[in-house]
Amino acid sequence: MQHQELARHLSVNPTEIVYAVTMETVLSAIIKRMGKDALSLTVEEIELAKEEIKAAIDHNLDIRDYLDEGLDAWEITRNLLEEK
Repeated sequence: MQHQELARHLSVNPTEIVYAVTMETVLSAIIKRMGKDALSLTVEEIELAKEEIKAAIDHNLDIRDYLDEGLDAWEITRNLLEEK
């Protein structure tokens, strides 16, 4: 069974976003770092910060490790619940 067929069978939305970094998250980090000096930033500077953050995430994040870690915890929880 293909992934899409399995997802439909399980009534799961395969395009649902599980985790995301929003511009609100980026702006909060900028404000936390710069304080009220952040008020002087231009739109271009904020866009550059966003692009640099995206590049850092792309460079450093291998989601396979996180998927495996999450699935390991999920399997432990499932097994504990089945034992009850």
